[in-house]
Amino acid sequence: MIPLLTIPWLGTTWVIFTVLAVIYHFRDRVWGIYRRYGGNFKVYLLVGMASAYLVEVLAIIDNLKLPPEERILLHPDPMSDLYLALAYYLPFVLYWGLAVRRYDYSWWEVFLIGGATGILMEQTGAVFFSFNPMAWLYVLLVYGSYKAIPVLIAEDCLKKRERGHIERWKKLALGLLIEFVAFLSAGALLWVFKIPL
Repeated sequence: MIPLLTIPWLGTTWVIFTVLAVIYHFRDRVWGIYRRYGGNFKVYLLVGMASAYLVEVLAIIDNLKLPPEERILLHPDPMSDLYLALAYYLPFVLYWGLAVRRYDYSWWEVFLIGGATGILMEQTGAVFFSFNPMAWLYVLLVYGSYKAIPVLIAEDCLKKRERGHIERWKKLALGLLIEFVAFLSAGALLWVFKIPL
């Protein structure tokens, strides 16, 4: 509930953390719904992209009050931003989806790894180099939540899969690699998506 109470000061984007908390609270029901819709990789990708697009829509809401040149979005125009969001978010959702199907990552491990690396990647490092702990926490909650939501929703189905067990430090190393490769892939896709047709 705290994110909802702080919207007037901190904006709407970190409401995604409240969404994660609500899903966690009602996880048994959510798991049942996920299973009912197939509980497969295609459904996982749809849930992951829905989570990512929710973050982007919240970011657009936060930025609409600013002049276009000051907006911190993929593109100052909201419709163009949503178009480019596909290129940016798809690699993160896809690569994490492949990883959690193969290895026994928990949703909170994805939350911590995805959120922490988000601090480094947000605004191409500008947030990290601001040395502002509140900005770091904000980005951790936003990036961690959107990446963890599909894992949490699929968790019951994932636990029933035969997944490899890897030590925590290997999970961390692989998670950092996933984030780095996804970031590079997103950059390449953004370049392709921006080419005029």
